[in-house]
Amino acid sequence: MLLRKNAVKAHEQGNVVILVTLALTALIGMGALVTDVGVLYAKHAHLQNALDAAALAGVQELPADSTQAEQVAVAYATENGVNGITVDFPSGNTEIVVHAQERVPAYLATIWGISESTIGASSRATIVPPHSLTGAVPLSVEEQDFAYGEEYTLKSGANGGNDDDDDDCTRGGWFGALELSGNGARDYEADLAHGYEGALSIGQVLEVKHGNMSGPTSRGITERLDRDMRVPRNTFADFDRDAPEIVYIPIVKVLSHNGNSIHEVEIVGFAAFFLEGVEGNGVDSIVKGRFLRTIVARGQAGGSLADLLESEQEMEAGTSLSDFGLYAPKLLPN
Repeated sequence: MLLRKNAVKAHEQGNVVILVTLALTALIGMGALVTDVGVLYAKHAHLQNALDAAALAGVQELPADSTQAEQVAVAYATENGVNGITVDFPSGNTEIVVHAQERVPAYLATIWGISESTIGASSRATIVPPHSLTGAVPLSVEEQDFAYGEEYTLKSGANGGNDDDDDDCTRGGWFGALELSGNGARDYEADLAHGYEGALSIGQVLEVKHGNMSGPTSRGITERLDRDMRVPRNTFADFDRDAPEIVYIPIVKVLSHNGNSIHEVEIVGFAAFFLEGVEGNGVDSIVKGRFLRTIVARGQAGGSLADLLESEQEMEAGTSLSDFGLYAPKLLPN
């Protein structure tokens, strides 16, 4: 009887050992799965973030220079620890796509015979005309075809200064200024110096500001230009992207006339100009700027995803009516 009890006990102990062994194997397998999946997730997130940064950096060189865009994208990816990326431009020079793959060594999963896994990611970025914008100055230019580097009148004077040589009148006391922050001279001067803090959007109707406003114009622009601390100072031939000389201007069409007087305009787009200063004195105060093709400063462009996709489609089809050379870089869904 004693021998039988000992045999049963030994048999039960043997079963326990088998169960414990199976349980440990399952636990190790689960640990391997959790550990290696976690590593793959972290590696993929890092890869995706690096490619997003590379795409956004590269797209800012478009549409002017796709070669430079590729070099910048590669440099940003390398700086973030990702090598061997491929760069494509599927929509001409308005979109960039970057791809990369990485091999990730396994850790605990080697018990299942898995030595490594391959992860891949891609990122798309494009440039589109902004549908909304902050930081614009309270000046305007009527819609037209612009030529890079050409000088345009942003505010005319009482004795002319418009680009239309056949119309030197003051158009009922409107010289190109807009009412943005308010209707006071100080509001206008502050908006010239620092840019309008609110958002302006395509399709928005604005009231024009009548009067020459020569004093506030001169002071506001002088304050803006005095913020240029670069040595040597920014010039049209050599400037930083955040140079205070770069101003965002609403491109408008005239809506309402009362005789020769203009009261309202509608925004049809935005453009950037390099501001040289104020010409003339008193009623002959004239502001001119050279037309630029550039990227909106970070955080100053807005618009919904629907607006973004619509702008992208219009640019691809060559039918964009709001393309005045000012673009916002945007990541696109893959």
